[in-house]
Amino acid sequence: MSAPRLWDIYAGQDFLTPGAADTIDLISRTFPLDAASRVLEVAYGTGEGACRLAERHRCSVLAVDMHPFAKHTAHKAAARGVADRVAFAIGDGGRLPVRDAAFDAAICIGAPSIVGTECCLAAMRRALRPGGMLAVSDWVWRATPVPPEAVPSGFDAPALTLDGYAGVIRAAGFEIASAEALPQSAWDAYYAPIRKNLAAMRAADPGLPHSQIDDELRVWDSGSGPEWWVYGVFVARAE
Repeated sequence: MSAPRLWDIYAGQDFLTPGAADTIDLISRTFPLDAASRVLEVAYGTGEGACRLAERHRCSVLAVDMHPFAKHTAHKAAARGVADRVAFAIGDGGRLPVRDAAFDAAICIGAPSIVGTECCLAAMRRALRPGGMLAVSDWVWRATPVPPEAVPSGFDAPALTLDGYAGVIRAAGFEIASAEALPQSAWDAYYAPIRKNLAAMRAADPGLPHSQIDDELRVWDSGSGPEWWVYGVFVARAE
């Protein structure tokens, strides 16, 4: 019996990470985007972030991800009236298929550690012109060392605090403009629809195996999640 499918777990959600809508709003407030701006998005997920930025600023967005859902997200862009400004491509976020210094801004919401934090940041730095803006969000820790009971099964990203992650961004050739921790409510809001979808899936199939997201929820509900987990949002400028 197969485990729950990723897209069934996230069904009905615009974003796949905590606080993603707030991160897009932060980008809109702080990046000088307009119709002449070229934006790169790494790991675009559902394509919602790229579409919102194109709608708000009329900027051009190239969104790159490893998953083969470019056709679905292209339909979304067409339905939203931004197909002339948003393009979706399949590619590795650590080896971006783009020219050097081709973009004014680069974003990766919730996925640098999935791509590989250092190689993802290096690839985005290469793609940005000097002075270009970066925004990333990712899972970090309140302190280190992290106790084993606070780490969900399958989680293998480096144990970085907010300050430690900012240091990795600096080392990649960026000047940090801001480094913020999202409120705990961002995690609760993220997990609420996932819990609902999982409950519905298990009501239809009581034998559905547990998955990595089930273990995340277990750790969160144990109290170790709220005590140790932080979702960080970083804005930086390419040096």
